[in-house]
Parts: sequence; C-alpha cells; structure tokens
Amino acid sequence: MPAVLSVHVDAERLSRSRFALSRLAELTNGLEVLTHPGRAPFARRWIDQTRRRLDRTKIGALYDLVGHDYWYVPDFIVPIPAEYEPSLDDELAAIAATPPDVVRSQLRRAFRIGEPPTGDTEPTRIRPDRRAPLPAEIARVLADDGAAALAETVADQLRYCWHEALADSWPQMRCVLDDDVRQRAMRASREGFAAIVRDVDPRLDWTGTQLTLQIAQDVALDAEPGVVLTPSLFLPRPAVWVGGPGQVMVGYPARGRGQVWSEPTRVPGSTDVLGARRAALLGDLDVPRTTTELAARHLLSPATVSYHLGRMRAAGLVARRPDGHAVRYERTDQASALLAVIVTGSDR
Repeated sequence: MPAVLSVHVDAERLSRSRFALSRLAELTNGLEVLTHPGRAPFARRWIDQTRRRLDRTKIGALYDLVGHDYWYVPDFIVPIPAEYEPSLDDELAAIAATPPDVVRSQLRRAFRIGEPPTGDTEPTRIRPDRRAPLPAEIARVLADDGAAALAETVADQLRYCWHEALADSWPQMRCVLDDDVRQRAMRASREGFAAIVRDVDPRLDWTGTQLTLQIAQDVALDAEPGVVLTPSLFLPRPAVWVGGPGQVMVGYPARGRGQVWSEPTRVPGSTDVLGARRAALLGDLDVPRTTTELAARHLLSPATVSYHLGRMRAAGLVARRPDGHAVRYERTDQASALLAVIVTGSDR
C-alpha cells in the first residue's frame, strides 16, 4: 500500500482552519526549486536570476537542509504562522528560538545520524537507508556551537537569502497569493471549508475525520487547532509542515503561479488599436502590477509607464488598487474583452 499522511481534523476542527501567508515557506520552496528546477518550469526566469545573485558559500547550512533528496526537510526552518502574514523578523525570531532538542530530533529524521528519534509526538515509519549522512557544514556547526547555534545560523542565512532571492518579488508574489486566498475564502464562506479541500489540490482528500495525502512515508498527525492552508507559487504538489503539538500547515500550488515571472505578454495585431507600448503594458496586467514593476519588466522609465497607465485609466482600460504604500494597476473587464477581440482578429 502507498504511504499516506493522515491528519486528524474532524468537521469542527476543519471549521477552525484558516489561511496564512509565510515568507519563509515560499523562500524554502524556492530554494528547493533552485536544486530541482524541473518542479517549476514557469519560474525559470527567477531561477536563472537567483542563481546569479545568490552566493552559495553564505548559505551552506541552509542549502544542505533544503537541497537534499530525502522526503523530509526539517520543519523548524518554517514556523507555522500565528497570524495571516507574520513579518519576516517574527518568522526568523521563531527559528532562532527553536529548542535544541527539537532541532536535533528533526535532523535525525532527515539525516543518518545515530538512532532514529524516540518519544516523537507523531508516529513515523523511517527508512534509514534512504537518508543521506549529515552534511559536513551542519555537522561542523553542531560540533562547534551546538543545536541552538545551528538554528540561529539558519535564521541568519534565511535573512540573507530572502533579500537576495525574493524581497524584490514579494509584493507581486503576495498579490497573486492574496488573490488565491480571497477566491477560496469566498467559496468557503458560501459552501463551508470542507468544500474547498479538494479544490485546493485533487491529491488532498477529506474523509470527514481525516485529511489525507500520499507521501513517501506513513505519518499520522493530530491538528487540534485546525489546519493552516498556505498557497505557494513554487510548489508542484501539496507539502506539509509540522510545528508545535497540533500545529499543521499544508501548502498547495496557487492559482496563477506562473504569471509572476512570465515574460511580458505580446499582443498580436494590437499596434493599430492601442499602440505597441500600451498594448504590451495592458497585456502584462494579467496580474496587478506597480508602475515600478512594469517599468523594470518593459525596460521603460517609471514616468513613461505612468503616462501610459494614466491614459489607459482615463479610457477605462485599467483600474488602480491600493496595496499598503503601493498602488497596483490591473486590467478592467473592458480591456480584457478588447484584447480578446484583437487577438481573435489577428488569427484570421
């Protein structure tokens, strides 16, 4: 029989489940994609850019934790969010404060060091022959300074990695993730939380008392406060993180996840109707973007982009959406209909 992750979550607990966004979940998902680019072919631009910017020598321990091929990655590097979107500082502080015995227990589950852990809160069938030996960089930090120092080291490396790999993209990423959560939350409000479980991903199943997912090992968990659901732009399939007792977070592939790093869209046959620049900008608003993002993607000055957006807004083709201190622009239904007519006409 295939191995299964089963999470005890009855209808009452499912009703207490919630959505959350985690910068560190997305960052570690992205790091896994760097080592396995075939998992996210739509993120090829991000992969190529990040490989050029990231200094591997500065993230040795972190890369060893997320880059190995075993099914389990230590959970302490992704704290379960206590709110919808915790700050980066709060997430990193939670990692640095991980108790040493938790760090050691999770390392034993991921790597071949000593005997399998005992006294775990969840039963797990471990196959030691599939685990790699403890990487040298992690072993060095443990030997020199201990498990607490390893947690602090990983937190420092995650901070560096965040600023090099995802900080610039996060506002745009968050916009897509928020839209995914908004759509699913609206359905949950109409039909109940159980109605969206299979909609999140067909590989997830809810029996009425258990949430199940096929994985590489049998794992049974008890989600006392309910399950945290988090969308991801990198995940090719659902993933699970376990925090303290009863804390379970399930990540799933987000809608529109290929749009963030896509090449700017070229709209064929649009020059006579809109003009080449406005057509290109409008075609790139399949997700809301700021003036700065559009300028960088189209190699234009922000002033030029702002001028064209202003003219298209006056024509009813784009709308403004406040997003904290930023303003994002998105296509209107009128613009989408116009683009559809243009594309259809160019195909004839």
